[in-house]
Amino acid sequence: MPKRPKTVTGVYERVSGSDLWSARIRVEGKLVRKGFGRGPKGRADAIAWVEKARTIKRTGEGVLPKTAKRPVLTTAEVAVLGNPDAITVGRLCDEFVRYVKAHPEEYRDQIYPPKRVAEIRKAFGDRNAATLKSSEIEAWFDEIQEDRELANATVNKMRGTFSMLYKHGRRRDLVEVNPAADVPLRDVGQGIERFLSIEEEKRLRDVLQRSIDSHDPIMQPELRKQAVHRLLEFEVSLKSGMRRSEQYNLRWGDVDFERRIVRLRKTKNGKPRNAFIIDDVATALKQLRDLDLERRDRSVTQPNKSPQDVVFAKADNKKWWQGALDDANIKNYRWHDNRHTFCSRLVQAGVHLKVVQEAAGHASIASTIRYAHFAPSQVVDAMAVLNSKR
Repeated sequence: MPKRPKTVTGVYERVSGSDLWSARIRVEGKLVRKGFGRGPKGRADAIAWVEKARTIKRTGEGVLPKTAKRPVLTTAEVAVLGNPDAITVGRLCDEFVRYVKAHPEEYRDQIYPPKRVAEIRKAFGDRNAATLKSSEIEAWFDEIQEDRELANATVNKMRGTFSMLYKHGRRRDLVEVNPAADVPLRDVGQGIERFLSIEEEKRLRDVLQRSIDSHDPIMQPELRKQAVHRLLEFEVSLKSGMRRSEQYNLRWGDVDFERRIVRLRKTKNGKPRNAFIIDDVATALKQLRDLDLERRDRSVTQPNKSPQDVVFAKADNKKWWQGALDDANIKNYRWHDNRHTFCSRLVQAGVHLKVVQEAAGHASIASTIRYAHFAPSQVVDAMAVLNSKR
């Protein structure tokens, strides 16, 4: 009769007499069991696993597995292979994207944050989030900026997204650090405010009007309506000062012609505000209502998710807007610059800066002061108190 092998604590036959060996250890109060196969080799592997785990548990020099699928690693092995129980950057990415998609009211842009997160995941997904260094992130920014000729402002947006991953991870108690926060912002300069001159506005309006006139009201009624819609989009933008997202999220229920205000529920800082309806804007809005255009479904299987009562029948003006600018020979001008033009023209007309701040919805007067130099007459009038009284 063969001699029975010496009993080793934590090593056992899965079923007595089967010669199938397993091992178990207790990690953080929970038993972790792992199978090692049949015969002497299976038993020897089980013993080696248990003894290695006990040594690490006694010395603290290594990582104990929390599941059977995780290996037992010494400190030296962790240095080479990484901590298998560590939270990865990929995990932070998944958690953040899940939160963004679940909170569209907080993250109105559901496209670009996930796109940037996908890039981060591709580059750093397998890395231990706690050990990723600021220098590594900065070096990656240098690399992608050079390869793709990215603007500094674009890199700064990527940095902001990277930082948000870690901030969200901290809120979820997944990490305690944020290496992205220590990456310096790229210099974008003070920026040059671009305004539409009276002559440029005339050329642009001529282009939009020609587009309207090119479509016969009898033979091409829908195309003509769309062309009229574009001119009215521009009119409302230029004379209301609404931001692009505020304008294209506007719903008829929030338009109050009697009080001459529109209630903007989705704004840059997340707080609702009022925009104001002057006569030209009121006329444009009523013409839009009379057009009776609706946002179309992309296809039968992709219905449009916009509310039924949105004011503007288009949610994206990029294509026609750039085409109109090109036809009018207007360079380096963005849709957002309509808002700059709105503010500067008010200041040029002598409107008090606090009124301009209210009209534009600036959270701080500091944002409005950028336009103050466009009203030198106000400065001269104020300085008149120094004139000699004769």
